[in-house]
Amino acid sequence: MRERLAELILRLAEIPSESGREGAIQDFIARWLRHRGLEPIFQEVSHCGPNLLLFFSEDPHLLLTTHVDTVPLHLGIYPPRRRDDELLGVGVCDAKAGVALLLLLAEELHRQGLRPSLALAFLVDEENEGRGSLELSRAYRFPYAVVLEPTRLTVAVSEGGSVEYEIEVRGRAVHGSLAFRGDNAIERAMDLVSGLKRLSFLYEEDPLIGPSGFNVEKFVGGDGELRVPDRVELEIEFRILPGQDLSRIMKEIEDYLGRFPWVSYRVKDVSEAYSLGAEAEVARRLGEAYRRATGRKPVFSGMPSWTDAAHLVAAGTEAVVFGPGDLSLCHTPEEKLPLSEAETALAVLRELVHSFS
Repeated sequence: MRERLAELILRLAEIPSESGREGAIQDFIARWLRHRGLEPIFQEVSHCGPNLLLFFSEDPHLLLTTHVDTVPLHLGIYPPRRRDDELLGVGVCDAKAGVALLLLLAEELHRQGLRPSLALAFLVDEENEGRGSLELSRAYRFPYAVVLEPTRLTVAVSEGGSVEYEIEVRGRAVHGSLAFRGDNAIERAMDLVSGLKRLSFLYEEDPLIGPSGFNVEKFVGGDGELRVPDRVELEIEFRILPGQDLSRIMKEIEDYLGRFPWVSYRVKDVSEAYSLGAEAEVARRLGEAYRRATGRKPVFSGMPSWTDAAHLVAAGTEAVVFGPGDLSLCHTPEEKLPLSEAETALAVLRELVHSFS
C-alpha cells in the first residue's frame, strides 16, 4: 500500500493545479474513479472550477474532504520527487496526499461492496478564497466531517481565524541626494509594522493553537532609483484565536492605523476561529479510529491556519482537521510528506468509515 500511495501522490502532484487552474486535476480524478466503476458528480462553483463529489449513500452522515488546488509551483520543488521514505514537492503534503487517501479509500470500499453513510468531496479554491467549500456547505448538510490537511496525524478540534489588511503607506519623493527633505515611505512602513507588535491581543494564547500574531505577507516599495520612495504596499494577516472578540481586535488594529494620516487600508479577508473540543462526536470517533488503527492514544490539537473546515462549521457541521505531514513546511521549498504517515492516515480513515457503516 505504501508504494501505491507514493505512486498516486506523485502522479497527482505532477498535474499542475494552482488555484483557479484545477480543471486538469479534477478531470484526472473523475477518470480515475470512473475507471474503477464509481460515478462522481461535478458541482459547479461560481467564478471558479467545479468541485467533484462522490456519494456512497443518499443521506451521508460523514464527509471526508480535501482540496485539489495548490499554491503557485514556483514556491517549492516541481516536479515532485521521492527521497527514500519521503515525497518532496509542491502539493505532496498540501494536499495531494489527502486526495490520494480518498481515492484509495473509495476504491477499497467499492471493491468490497460497502455502502457506508459517506460522501467524499474534492474541493477547489482552498488556497485562494475557499469558494469550493462555501458552495458545498450551501448545497449540502453533513452532520460530521473530517477535512484532510497536514496535522502530523493529530486530531485538530479547533482552528484559528484571521483578518487580513491591505495597507498603503505614503511618503514624499525627493532626489535621493536630498533624502532629508523627503518622507521615506519604506522607513514609515517599517516603523508602522514595528508598532503593531504592541497591540494587546497579540499577547493572548490558545492552549491548542498557540499564540496570536501577525504575518507581513507582502511588502513592496521603492524602485532602486536615486530618489526617496513615496509609496509602499503591505498585506498583513493577523491570527485570531478561538474565544477572541473579532470586532474588538479589528477596532484595535484600525485605531492604530488611523493614527497616521499617511496610511490608508482596507480589509481584504476575515475568517472566524472556532473550537469544538475533544468531546465532540466526530473528534471522539476519529480518536477511537486512530486508537484502533495504531494502538496508540490520539493527540488532540489545534489548526493554526484557515481550512475548508471553517465553512463547514459555520453551516452547522461538526468538522475536525486531520492528515499526514507538517504544516510548517507547506508553501515552502521544504514541503515533504513522510509516506509512513500517509499509510497510517489511510488505516485511520478506514476505521473511521467502518464506524459509519
